Amino acid sequence: MPETCIYFGSDAQRAILRRGRALRDILAPWPRYSYYGRVVGITSLDDETLDDMVALARVQGNSSCTAVPDDAVPQMARTLKEQGLTPLHYAKWEGDGDAARRIIETQAMPRDLRLVQVDARTPGSVLESLADMALDCGVLPMCSDVLRGLLQPSVCFVALDGQGRVVSCAASSAYAHREHPLCGDQAWWGMLATAPDRRGEKLALILGAWAMNEMAAKFGYGRFMTGVQPGNGASESVCAKMGLARRGASIVVSADPVSLGPGNLTK
Repeated sequence: MPETCIYFGSDAQRAILRRGRALRDILAPWPRYSYYGRVVGITSLDDETLDDMVALARVQGNSSCTAVPDDAVPQMARTLKEQGLTPLHYAKWEGDGDAARRIIETQAMPRDLRLVQVDARTPGSVLESLADMALDCGVLPMCSDVLRGLLQPSVCFVALDGQGRVVSCAASSAYAHREHPLCGDQAWWGMLATAPDRRGEKLALILGAWAMNEMAAKFGYGRFMTGVQPGNGASESVCAKMGLARRGASIVVSADPVSLGPGNLTK
């Protein structure tokens, strides 16, 4: 059968996303593993986490653990380096979706833009425009099966201008197994990107609120989390307005420089 899922980014990024999608189908029954449209990761920190992260990074090119205490990050990074991997870490922000409803009620979209939820009927041209805009911002879109909500509970919203160009986007997805005791009711939230000529109009905040609110209303997720590069003040500000806060944990990523090259899979 021809492949129907679309992957975005460079050749290396598309290859990593394709391997992550395939591995997700194998590991989905196990609550230990996470997936939100990019690569398979580890949901909880335990004695086997590092070995599993190394193995997953070797297979996919990238992997992560979404629940690392802040004080454990330096040692984990050193250990991953010793294994020949490139460690990265993101500050983990968490919270509920209460602020999203208030933002939707008080913040209107600019009149020249149209809010659209991506689904199975969304034209491929819109996905291409979304990918071009997001990648120009350094943000790698998830695979199309997740953007369209076809693979697991997930939503993606975009803002379209009068020419049909995507000028902003946001998304949310399940990442852990529903039976996971700690994060089964927590969704990943992010993929915030806005075209440079439309910044300053609160589009990331508005679209982010719609994504969070729809995940809560449609799928029952009451908690959300995301990762922010330390020092990214703009993202920290959006997270704070969305009701997310730091709670002493980080997301640690292990990248295989052979597959990925230097740098990040995404911002």
